[in-house]
Amino acid sequence: MKLEERLQWFFERKLIMLFLWEERFLNPLIPHEMSRLKTSGLLEDEETLKLMENIFPESITQLPTGMYFPVPISRALKQGNDFSTELAMRFHYDFIKVDQHQKWSMREKSIRGKVLALFESNLFYEKESKLYFVEYWSDNRWDKCYLECAITPMRALALELVQEEFKMQFNNQKNESLELHSFRMDKKERCFVRTQNYGEVLLADAPRFWLLNHLDESGSYFEFGERHFPLTFSE
Repeated sequence: MKLEERLQWFFERKLIMLFLWEERFLNPLIPHEMSRLKTSGLLEDEETLKLMENIFPESITQLPTGMYFPVPISRALKQGNDFSTELAMRFHYDFIKVDQHQKWSMREKSIRGKVLALFESNLFYEKESKLYFVEYWSDNRWDKCYLECAITPMRALALELVQEEFKMQFNNQKNESLELHSFRMDKKERCFVRTQNYGEVLLADAPRFWLLNHLDESGSYFEFGERHFPLTFSE
């Protein structure tokens, strides 16, 4: 199996291989990051390739989902260590979990306060994998961890129409343009909208109420002067 196919095989089973290069963890499933890794030479190491092609697949049922770091694992194998689940887990991150209520946790422990604020302020979206991740500077490198989400972790804190253009502020302290024909409401009457760079976003109460005040009588679209934007409904 080709390397790209094997990496995709892992991804479909919720295992993501990350490689540290120039102070950043890179995901070879992302084309421009794969290009950088090929230049680095990290993907030419025979022990690392053997680990991903043979050893990891043989142990897949014993390995929990999350992120793994093949280079230090293969380095340990070169030093005479036998591969084991315990060895793999030394170089493993659990996914950060986000539930249907946008509550964050890791290893069944709630993430709150300053840690949550740190994570939310460094929250990003990867279009290629359609995954959210946090990335922040720690111990002389950029640390990275993907999220496993029951619902988008992105939340719109403010929404307003300024000179016929929507302005939106998110919980990661960024601003973003909307896809104006992507408003939807689920059966819990939560409102969502897609953005260009952060995937789908959940509207907090204040922007949700503001938006619903512009809902037409039929409840099928929003009215802003002469402009109409559809509202779709989902489970």
